Amino acid sequence: MHEHDERTAPPPRHAPEKVAGALAFCEGLLSRMGAKVAVRVRETEEAIGLSLDPLDGNEIDLGGTLVEAVQYLVNRVVNPRAEGRKWVNLDVGGFQEESDPVVRAMALRLAAVARRTGKVLAVAPISPRERRQIHLALVGVDGVATRSEGEGLFRQLLVVPLPPPSGG
Repeated sequence: MHEHDERTAPPPRHAPEKVAGALAFCEGLLSRMGAKVAVRVRETEEAIGLSLDPLDGNEIDLGGTLVEAVQYLVNRVVNPRAEGRKWVNLDVGGFQEESDPVVRAMALRLAAVARRTGKVLAVAPISPRERRQIHLALVGVDGVATRSEGEGLFRQLLVVPLPPPSGG
């Protein structure tokens, strides 16, 4: 199977159908679980953010494990194919900033090492949010591409050196 270079498929700038689908899926799933939450949505050029705000009487623990699981599911529903993918990020109690400068700096160091050594670098298991941040940080960086392989807990990010452009 051909590996998809995620650099060649930037997310759509505005995806109202994905926003509506993400909101409806999360509200429906959380409601069926008995969670009492308000879901706020914010779309940026790179992603769709959903903020889960617990309401009075909510007895469902909105801990990291549940949020990561719901985030995984909503991304599978909203982005059934790689092309046109726009990530959905879930946060509890407000929106986190998409770009962490520490993760960005790490991504640029990984890119430099991959270019220098000519070897594919596999990043140790990290959260889906950090994986996304690295993908986005390396969009447009010359000489490298990124891709994710595997599923669930075994999903890992690869930083792949690209051959230099041929020319005279």
